[in-house]
Amino acid sequence: MPQILPNKLLSNLTILLACSEKKMAELAAGIERMGGHAVPLHIIEARDIEDKHLLDAALASLQEYSWIILTSAYGVSFFMKRLADMNITMDAQNMPKLCAIGPATADAVRESGYAVDLIPEKFVAEGIIDALGKYCGGLQTLAGKKVLIPRAKDAREVLPEALVEAGVQVDIAPCYQTVRAHPDDAVLQNLREKNPDLTVFTSSSGIRHLVDLLGADEGRNLLRQSVVAVIGPITYSTAESFGKRPEIIPKENTIASLLQAIRDYYAGRQSAADRPR
Repeated sequence: MPQILPNKLLSNLTILLACSEKKMAELAAGIERMGGHAVPLHIIEARDIEDKHLLDAALASLQEYSWIILTSAYGVSFFMKRLADMNITMDAQNMPKLCAIGPATADAVRESGYAVDLIPEKFVAEGIIDALGKYCGGLQTLAGKKVLIPRAKDAREVLPEALVEAGVQVDIAPCYQTVRAHPDDAVLQNLREKNPDLTVFTSSSGIRHLVDLLGADEGRNLLRQSVVAVIGPITYSTAESFGKRPEIIPKENTIASLLQAIRDYYAGRQSAADRPR
């Protein structure tokens, strides 16, 4: 069997990208560089929330916080927009320290004109807990201090619960919400007629929304019959809850690492196919 070139590893394969619009461009470009046919499915939208009283109260007293923990690029976008709407500028001399959950979130902070003090090694809530502990000489050193977490309306409670347990005063300020988008009906119909060769998820909500859109039986069938790539362990666990153990998971929760994991998986399959039998 002739060897497939690295930029043709996904040749003749259909790859469904079930993610938010913010992550779609980089992901689709990477898939197409490997020769795959990317099928974008904008399945998640981030929207403003009507009730901003918790966020506004936090913004009015930013000087009281020791840390602001930002857990997504969307969170940065909506947080910074509200800052601008209220004509508030964080003073570099006495502003809280900023922790960003990963490189994409950190880039969004820097693009807003602020420096990032801490990025954890693992880009999940548990990684933030570990990183804060190391940075501060133990979470207990933050006991009695205030930490602000601007985030999605519905999010995991792992981070705030761990901080509260250490004696930290945590203010959670919802600044946006993620909702199911309304993708093209033609794309959904094509999915019902033919499963993709590879399905890529960048969040747990993407999996849940896809199954909801297709219906439980068809959604689970798509997961079972497609190779599945997920961006991290939380999304992996969600896929498992629907009866699918993903074949591909990256070393880091980033699009670049996810694309590399996809490349490595298909290169490994090609190498196995090339071995003499």
